[in-house]
Amino acid sequence: MAEKPYRDLSANQVRVQIDTAQTFEAYRDVRAARRRFAGGMTWRNVGGRDYLIKILDRNGRTKSLGPRSSETELIYEQFVNGKAAASARLKEMQTSLAEFAGMSRGVGINRVPRIVCDVLRKLDEQGFLEKNLMVIGTNAMYAYEAAGGVVFESGLMGTTDVDFLWDARSSMNLAWADAEVSEFGVLAVLKKVDRSFEKVGQNGFRAVNGHGFFVDLVKQAPNPPWKVEKDSIAPSDLRPAWIGEMKWLLSSVKFRATVTGQDGMPAPMVTPDPRAFAIHKCWLSQQDDRDPRKKRRDMLQAQATLQLVRDKFPHLKMGADIERLFP
Repeated sequence: MAEKPYRDLSANQVRVQIDTAQTFEAYRDVRAARRRFAGGMTWRNVGGRDYLIKILDRNGRTKSLGPRSSETELIYEQFVNGKAAASARLKEMQTSLAEFAGMSRGVGINRVPRIVCDVLRKLDEQGFLEKNLMVIGTNAMYAYEAAGGVVFESGLMGTTDVDFLWDARSSMNLAWADAEVSEFGVLAVLKKVDRSFEKVGQNGFRAVNGHGFFVDLVKQAPNPPWKVEKDSIAPSDLRPAWIGEMKWLLSSVKFRATVTGQDGMPAPMVTPDPRAFAIHKCWLSQQDDRDPRKKRRDMLQAQATLQLVRDKFPHLKMGADIERLFP
């Protein structure tokens, strides 16, 4: 029997992995609840009368909630107390995550490059994941192995970049974002993680930090080529490279998993369905202009991913067409 391209996690590793993921999801819920108290409230005297003012954003936009009354005083009290309680709860969850990070390092499930997880958490915090961006390329396999409770062979996983596919079909409202994100989009988010990230190259689809780590943004090439489409998420953002044959990835059901960084901290990862990922990797391995070394690795990654699907994801059915590609 051929040796499998992965090994199963131990029962203890799986326990820590599951507990960490559940705690992280709870943290995200608490963070979302805390966001309801964004901005602030204050009383402002106008013409000798106090008015309750809601501060809407960092740009100073405000909204009057009415003159001082028993009703507005109750609104103010509920906001102040609710914000304090939500902030305290968020701090508690952050402490719990730090404890689980230590456990994750202790049992050795801290797999994903720290910079990748830092970027994922910040993109999630800013609302860029899910509908708009997903991880493609080698890093996507960290999501598949996490969901399967396995560890892929190290030779399949090494990379010094992360690729994000932008689904230009999905709209994104940046009106709520701060000034930097509204203007620079993904690039601004990267800079919130590491100020050394800079846009490089004439085409502008890539950012690189001071340690040489690349972040590439790509999108499906328009069809027909002259079709007018939005070419960036924000006005001064990265300009995604147009790539053909992204349809397998874009049309697939998104796959979600909590992955663990090298520092032990969890992060959400959104990827294509692993079957679509494998088909795309198989296609890449057959392209004449592809680096021969990458072509071989593409096929190995495709085969490893499909083996995992067969073994660990019985709910993801393997059609006859896929089976013919990977006998």
